[in-house]
Amino acid sequence: MHQSFIIYHLISFTCLISSVRSFTNPSHVVANKSATANRIFLASASKWDSLIDDDDDEGLQFNASRVNELGPPVPRDMKYNMFNIDRQRKNFESIRSIAGKDLTNDVYARDPDSDTFWFIGKVARVSDVPLEKAIGRQWPLIEEHAARLRPAELYPKWGSIELWVAPGDSEVDVAYCRPEIQYVRMFRGSDEESSSVRNVEVGFQGELYENGEEGFRTVRTADGKPAKPEIMSGGENRQPSEAEMDELMEMLNSQIPPDD
Repeated sequence: MHQSFIIYHLISFTCLISSVRSFTNPSHVVANKSATANRIFLASASKWDSLIDDDDDEGLQFNASRVNELGPPVPRDMKYNMFNIDRQRKNFESIRSIAGKDLTNDVYARDPDSDTFWFIGKVARVSDVPLEKAIGRQWPLIEEHAARLRPAELYPKWGSIELWVAPGDSEVDVAYCRPEIQYVRMFRGSDEESSSVRNVEVGFQGELYENGEEGFRTVRTADGKPAKPEIMSGGENRQPSEAEMDELMEMLNSQIPPDD
């Protein structure tokens, strides 16, 4: 956890609170109260097994033939099972530890008929692999994770879920509706394009919910821009709603380690 990052945003939020004189209606949904700009995802086997078991209990059927009808066949090393999930998570951690956030991107999933973008995890890649290929290579794994993570919202569109990316560790900027943070839509690509990338050259660390978390989501335009005005600490654009203030404060507080 970068202390400078925490201090910067705590100071920023203190200025934000001191400048507030009135509240407006909520206009940006920030539901995951533990989302942080440098969040560490704990993807233990038990949690992933629980996610898979819960989906089985809900009667969700993940038939590969359904996805194959809409795109290339699912590679064996990207099928949604614990071996592949764990390997790609370890790849992510290895790449991240060397390259930092420069070669990391946040991933969001969207129902094509909705303006809500759900945060579903992060990808990392080595410098020789373009971002588009990093997503395309892991597409089946990432998309199925999105459908399992948000079964009510995304499972019905499994096979046609849109994947979008944002700069790595930009969750706080997204929460503030920073206009410079624009999502970019990714595409699965061809089987030939995907096969040119080795699985060790890319990684995916999927989001998991704990303790009743509702999930981090944001409303965006069709071209990936914030749907609402930026939240400014100096009152130049708009003041945050009371609900947004509560969410932002809890987000920042979650970055401070507990006392020993």
